[in-house]
Amino acid sequence: MAELLVLCTSGLDDPNRSSLAFLTAKAGKENRDEVTIFLANDAVIFAKKGIAEQETIQAVGLASFKDAFEICQILKIPMLVCKPCAEVRGIKEGDLVEGARFSGVYDLAKLAARMNTVSF
Repeated sequence: MAELLVLCTSGLDDPNRSSLAFLTAKAGKENRDEVTIFLANDAVIFAKKGIAEQETIQAVGLASFKDAFEICQILKIPMLVCKPCAEVRGIKEGDLVEGARFSGVYDLAKLAARMNTVSF
């Protein structure tokens, strides 16, 4: 079993990169790896309740973003959210989806140092 950190920095402006991040996390978990998703920059929007459920977030040629996000939640993949990135976008702790929690760059650095890391 490996450890995988999926860093997603792309938001609504790039549904392909965003979808790939969540599909990679899903695949890692299904491969029985320990997976953590870290959302930073524009990707923090996905941690806000109601955003990931939008049918309009669709990558070209990939599975539904909504489905990939939901499966990651069902699989209980931890979702860490860059607190400064979220706060500057008006996202507060009470806005976060189930399984998401605020974190910061020190946690990101620690995780990246010990885990295989892929970034989207």
